[in-house]
Amino acid sequence: MVKISSEGLKAPALFDGINVNFCKNPKCANFGVPETPNRGKRPKGAQSKPGDYNLVASGKGKPILKCMLCGESMPMRSNQGIHEELSRVMGYLAATDEPSCPTENCAMFSVPASLAAGNYVQRGKTAAGTQRYRCNACKKTFSGAGKSTKRQRMPHKNRDVFGLIISQMAIRKLAWFTQLDRKTVYSKMAFVYRQCQAFSADRERKLLEGFELPKLYLSTDRQTLAVNWSQRKDRRNIMLQAIATADLKSGYVLGMDLNFDPSLNRVDVEAEAAKHGDSGKTQAYRRYARLWLQGDYANAVAASAERKAAKKPKGTYYEDPLAADIRDEYSDAGIRDDVEEVVGLNRDEKLPNTGVEVRNQYTIYAHFLMLERMLGHAPKIRCYMDQDSGFRAAFMAAFHKQIKDRRADGWFVRVMKESTIDQKDAAVARAKKRFQEMQDANPDLDRMSVEILMTLDEMGRMAPIGQWDDRWLTHPVPNKAEPDKRICWLTDIGLPKDDKDTEEDVLTHTARLYLKGSLHAVDRFFMQIRRGVRMAERPISSATTQGRTWSGYAAYQPKNLAMVLSIYKTAYNYCLKDAKGKTPAMKLGLAKAPIALEDVLYYSSKS
Repeated sequence: MVKISSEGLKAPALFDGINVNFCKNPKCANFGVPETPNRGKRPKGAQSKPGDYNLVASGKGKPILKCMLCGESMPMRSNQGIHEELSRVMGYLAATDEPSCPTENCAMFSVPASLAAGNYVQRGKTAAGTQRYRCNACKKTFSGAGKSTKRQRMPHKNRDVFGLIISQMAIRKLAWFTQLDRKTVYSKMAFVYRQCQAFSADRERKLLEGFELPKLYLSTDRQTLAVNWSQRKDRRNIMLQAIATADLKSGYVLGMDLNFDPSLNRVDVEAEAAKHGDSGKTQAYRRYARLWLQGDYANAVAASAERKAAKKPKGTYYEDPLAADIRDEYSDAGIRDDVEEVVGLNRDEKLPNTGVEVRNQYTIYAHFLMLERMLGHAPKIRCYMDQDSGFRAAFMAAFHKQIKDRRADGWFVRVMKESTIDQKDAAVARAKKRFQEMQDANPDLDRMSVEILMTLDEMGRMAPIGQWDDRWLTHPVPNKAEPDKRICWLTDIGLPKDDKDTEEDVLTHTARLYLKGSLHAVDRFFMQIRRGVRMAERPISSATTQGRTWSGYAAYQPKNLAMVLSIYKTAYNYCLKDAKGKTPAMKLGLAKAPIALEDVLYYSSKS
């Protein structure tokens, strides 16, 4: 049964300014246009207009939204669920330890000191040396947060814990090295996590406040991370997904969002979902649409097994395995009820015992919406993403205004990753040979001009692939990190040009954008995560584990994995220097020098 929303819509209604249920085809007049409320029945033969959508079925009880202008069909999402997930991933930016009036019925309740406009006056200090204030509105006194290490017995151990967490030290060895018990280690890990969140928030709020940005070239991908089983009777692993975006020029990582909410209790969520009758509703209309429930997860595992059994063998394009992978990805998308749901589930995986796993699509939407809020004011944004239909839909939803204004573009990038050193060397050697032949044929051109010429030549060879008729280009000058690379322009609605630009200028500009396409920045960060965080190293599978994955160093609690990922991201952005002594934050302009670990640990907001 299809639920009609309270606003006379077939799709879920707008929630707190968020609506992602509209056509994602940038060439359609319905792109970015939500459904028209209370639309009357259209007379037979009448022409469709923007805002016209219908519901069609992708399976039993699985309605999807169909655009009446271009015929594009898209799964629907709960706007409330996306808002909740966006609030979660951006929560660290809203948190502040600035002192504020704690009296709930006071007009200045929760107003931070920086916004109090003289309504707070200093009234001495506490015994611990923390500044006290008096609220002129209610005459009550209160104090600030004080030192970050307040009530800690061994603050001198904090730096050791911080440094060892990001240096591939296992928790057991870390405890031995620091001479701390493991309970204290986890307590200090939580402290380091809070300080990293507060420090990063202080810098990244500048992005929300309109920090001047250059043209941005971003790379987005996701990483699968394992959490070990904790009960011998149930040895299934927990597999979580983390989506990250990194700036290609500076390397700065904007978000490392894990699809896991540690603040919720699964038993309570299951009970509340039952009260709301969620199991009998289509997913997009549920109260807890963004969260995995046990019954839904079991059904999804069974459906995934059926799809695997029905899946056609991979293409046999032996002369071009990367092209075969791209085609197979489109084929896989075609047999899914929800085209945006990419990651398959299997019977050796389960939901977390503590906290709640978030449906991956909601984390992806929240991630891109966060990027839009932080970076949407940049003059130009080019986002290069791994081939993932969920990425495509979320990027189109978050940046539809910038895409229409031709200030944002999305691209798919596929790279030959599963290859030997010899195969990589051979691919690079072939590319160098082609470049040299083109250079010899055009001796008057510099290197960049030759690369553009080669790209223009490849642009003439592109052919449509898949159900969206995507056109893929073979990158003419790959490197050893990305030895064979294909790129697809998803928002090909033309580039902005002035009256002086010729068609040749526009083609050259397009060729330059193809040449910039890369996932190197985010893939490098993922590689550093694997190498620097012991909890995140790849699990192994053996015959004795009957195919199950296992890592002796992996986390047993998903919340601990989430904490160390955030800790490493802060250290990577602000503390870890490259060969030239610069950090990603310095290159982006959010820092003037490398930040010492102590400066993060003992950070406190100005009060």
